[in-house]
This record gives sequence, C-alpha cells and structure tokens, in this order.
Amino acid sequence: MKRIPREGMKLLPDERLNELVELLDAAGEKILEISKGGFLAYQKSDSSPVTDADLASEAILHKGLEKLGGGILSEEATPDDSDIFRDGVWIVDPLDGTRGFIEGTGEFSVMVGFVDKEEVQLGITHIPAQKTFYLAQRERGAYLLNQQGEMERIHTSSVAVLGEARILVSRFHLEHRDQLFLQEHCKVKHLLSCGSIGVKLALIAQGKAEGYLTRTDHTSWWDICAPDLILREAGGMVTDTKGERFRYHGREVKNPNGIVAANPFIHSQLIEKLSLL
Repeated sequence: MKRIPREGMKLLPDERLNELVELLDAAGEKILEISKGGFLAYQKSDSSPVTDADLASEAILHKGLEKLGGGILSEEATPDDSDIFRDGVWIVDPLDGTRGFIEGTGEFSVMVGFVDKEEVQLGITHIPAQKTFYLAQRERGAYLLNQQGEMERIHTSSVAVLGEARILVSRFHLEHRDQLFLQEHCKVKHLLSCGSIGVKLALIAQGKAEGYLTRTDHTSWWDICAPDLILREAGGMVTDTKGERFRYHGREVKNPNGIVAANPFIHSQLIEKLSLL
C-alpha cells in the first residue's frame, strides 16, 4: 500500500491522511479485482445502479473509518441520525461513477471527506484505474500522489475566456438543457464527456480542464464533499448554481441546486450566465 512521502507530510501534517491513502488504496484494489472477476449490478430505489464493487468498497471503508472516530455518512449506508455530526463526520462515496465502472471506462473514483463544523477539513479522491490520489487539507493546498509515490502540489488553470474553456459534462447523465446552455448561451467550444464527479473535479484541480456544470438535483453530499475541498484548495471554486457554497449539516443530504465547479475566472462567468436565465 502507498505511503505519503515524508516531505509531503510536512505539507499535509494530519496523520490521518496516510491512513486514508492506505484505506482508499485497499478499497480501490478490491474494486479492480471485482471488475476482472465478474460482478452483479442491481438497481436501487432511485433507479441508480449499485454493484458488488460498491458494496465491497463500502465495507472496507466503513471498517477503516470506524477506527479513526467520528460519524460516517455514506451513499450505501446513510444513518438517520443527525448526532453523527457531533464529533465530525466522514462523508463517503465508495464508488463514484458506477456506470463508468459497469461500462469499463475507468472513469470512477473512491472519495472520502471529513467534515467538522459544516466545513470539509480533509478530502481525498482515489482513481483506482490510474492508481492516483488527490488530497487536500483545509488551508494547506491540494496535491496529487501518483502511482510512483511522488507527490506534487496542483493548481487550476489560468484560462479566463469562457468560450475557450474545456468544460466537462457527464458521460452518462448529460441533460439536454445543460448542453444547450453551455453551447448556446456560453458559446463553449470544448465540451468533454467524463464519468464520475470525483474524476471531473480532479481534472479541473490539476488544470486539465476549466469547469463542470450540472443543474440536476440528483447529486448528494457524498458526490461533492471530498472534491469540493480538493478543488478549492487548488485555487478553484465550487458552489451550487446560485453561487452558494455547500454546507454539510442537518438531515438533507441532497444538492437541490446542482453544481458549478471551475477555476475562479470561469466559475464567475458561469454563475453570471446562469443568473440571466
């Protein structure tokens, strides 16, 4: 399993980060193992898919996070208990991009964020197919840990013209109204399809794309918690379509007003365009 380089730990001193890297590495390896050996896919009550890999990853993460203390709020095991926020809460997506996993695109991720006092304090996104990790600690920047065990600080791009920006859209859930908005109202020339919100925001955080937009109300905290911190620490902005920051507290875990994530130049232009609709 991976260890964060000693030099990297000086930048990100929270000792839990090393444990999180190892934990997500184990979950990612299990997901890849299941993908090679065959798996069953099921349909949840909201018609979204879940597979053996989602459940196996969930079990690994839950067992490991219990040792770190705090509550656990997960896509596959959501407790009806607001008291889980008392000592901080781990918000978990054991397999973000299940459709990408099923289709074999490699565009899926494992994500864990730690929330205390409504703010994300730690965030980690693991992309098993690439064997990479994106990490952030509040007010200490965002970092990429590659498959060679090397860690580097990452930043959003400086592209400031909306029409020239590379905007990521869902590979499997793109709404026609969002496509029209980006192409007709924003004059965006480069729409790039990609699965998993975790993968999308990681690309923006390291300057390989400039933005992501969805107006759907089908996402929840676990879809955005970890990458929210990672992108903001990389210099980007993450809000709903009204320009409001996400707050992680209470019983309502849905994101009713969609997601706008981008570098600061593109984010402000997208929010302005949305306000005119």
